[in-house]
Amino acid sequence: VWDTLRQSKKHLSAEDILDHIRRQYPRFNLATVYRSLEVLEELGLVKETRIRDRAYYELAEEGVDHYHLVCDQCGSTLHIEGDHMVPVLHHITDEHEFVVSNADLVVHGRCARCQAKAARTR
Repeated sequence: VWDTLRQSKKHLSAEDILDHIRRQYPRFNLATVYRSLEVLEELGLVKETRIRDRAYYELAEEGVDHYHLVCDQCGSTLHIEGDHMVPVLHHITDEHEFVVSNADLVVHGRCARCQAKAARTR
């Protein structure tokens, strides 16, 4: 499971991970994937992100924040890296006396390609 996530350039669902592993180990099962993911999350090595009520997993990188823009029309996901949310997190800490340990932001909308497609059909 760890190797599959390390080799991937994108978020993977548990089923995606299983499909990849079964190419080499046909008897590997989904329960083992979930148990492995649970341990890796507890160790802080893997991060879960929920997009459209489905869990996706990726390596957890210390100090690297990224956010997800999800197109509600085509389902594409764009990753935005950077410290764009730092002012908001500071506000939360300062104004609400709440120390943020982790932030996961998923913004839903319509991507540029779907906007252009909709404009052409008007």
